Amino acid sequence: MNRGQTEFREDLAVNVGVLKELMQHSDDLVFIDRELSSGEPIKIAYVHGLTDDRKLEYLLAKAKEFGDSDFPFGSDDRLSTAEQAADCLAAGQAVLLFSDPPGAAAIDVLGVQLRGVEEPSSESTVKGPRSGFTESLTNNLALVRYFCPSPQLKVEHRKIGRLSRTNIAVLSVAGVANPRILEELHRRLDEIMTDFLLGSTTIEEWIADNRGTMFPLLESTERPDRVVGALMDGRIAVIVQGTPFVVLLPFVFLQAFQVGEDYSWNYYIGSMLRLLRIFCGLIGMLLPAFYVATVTFHHELVPTALLQSIAAAKEPVPFPAVVESFAMMFAFEIMREAGVRMPKQIGQAVSIVGALILGQAAVEAGIVSPIMVIVAALTGICTFTLPPTAMNYALRLLQFGMTFLASILGYVGVVAGIVVLLTYLASLRSFGVPYLGPAAPFNALELTDVVIRRPATWNVKRPALFRAINPYRFRGGDK
Repeated sequence: MNRGQTEFREDLAVNVGVLKELMQHSDDLVFIDRELSSGEPIKIAYVHGLTDDRKLEYLLAKAKEFGDSDFPFGSDDRLSTAEQAADCLAAGQAVLLFSDPPGAAAIDVLGVQLRGVEEPSSESTVKGPRSGFTESLTNNLALVRYFCPSPQLKVEHRKIGRLSRTNIAVLSVAGVANPRILEELHRRLDEIMTDFLLGSTTIEEWIADNRGTMFPLLESTERPDRVVGALMDGRIAVIVQGTPFVVLLPFVFLQAFQVGEDYSWNYYIGSMLRLLRIFCGLIGMLLPAFYVATVTFHHELVPTALLQSIAAAKEPVPFPAVVESFAMMFAFEIMREAGVRMPKQIGQAVSIVGALILGQAAVEAGIVSPIMVIVAALTGICTFTLPPTAMNYALRLLQFGMTFLASILGYVGVVAGIVVLLTYLASLRSFGVPYLGPAAPFNALELTDVVIRRPATWNVKRPALFRAINPYRFRGGDK
């Protein structure tokens, strides 16, 4: 049953030696001698720094009061091999070694110092819940339970990584989530062949339908209310120990323009904000391309007065429009990245002042035209309205591709790029769900709830895209 693993023996010294060897003789591995009420000697092993001092002190104080029949663990906590005990030690549990009968048991005394629950900086909100996930799997599960106190919430624990043995939890709502999608997720998790699981991003790369695309096929969030909303739609969540980002699946393209705050406002305001984000996403991706195509090939589409103004502004500039565009977009990305990486107290000031100084200096030096600075600034501001997800970065990369096509073929190149992009997006799947759904395949009823924010009383059914086995959200919907 335990092939290739070391069974425990009656000699505690031998068991201690085996554990030390499995733990690479680490200096933070501690062994303490204790006795049961029957006088039988036992060893208590733990890793210093991973344990809660109060839990450990209580265990050490009470160990001598336990007898063979009232030991403080059940059969599920008993360990039969030294390898199992080593995994428990590395995970922050205390291991009790006893000799009659030979074996061991694990008791949870994990107590790593972690940050408390606070508002996630990457998904801040004006109205709505402000709690965010932390790096603790236990705390994150408790937050989900707090927002979703339902006995139908199903939690399945797994360990990923040959060396790291990272704990993950798969969350779904029984009677809502499609069991086929859940089964497919577990199959893909079983195929992860890595020594060390760094975080949720590694999970995303391993289980995605297409590992070679720059578009996110899975959603990542720090907000427990967003996770609960996804679970109620029939989706599945994966929480990884050591990261505050929770993976949600399946995921479709238009969901990238939604935020949890949409449902905290009146549906008119939520719809306006959602439409604004979609519009800003299109501007951020296509505005530089349309500018380059217009000033390079399609002068006749610009009013004469505006064309004269553009020509006068570009006269001292020695570079074509496409070179200006690439230079400004590249400079904007540098300033954006610098503002993110610098300390918060000065990052925003440096990025704003840097943009003003560089833009003004570039115009006065005749390197770029004033209108190009306006185009680049408007493009960057529009991308700031989108949630800071992988989709945001993908759309910003598309700026360069669309601008390059516009510099070669004008509007024809832009249209060709859009057609190729839509064709490519239509070919993508997220756990079998069409990536462009509900736009392709077209579903008018569901599309209205994606593009705008419908009133809650109208959302009788869950999205059919996620193939929930219970299609209705509330009672009376099936009448």
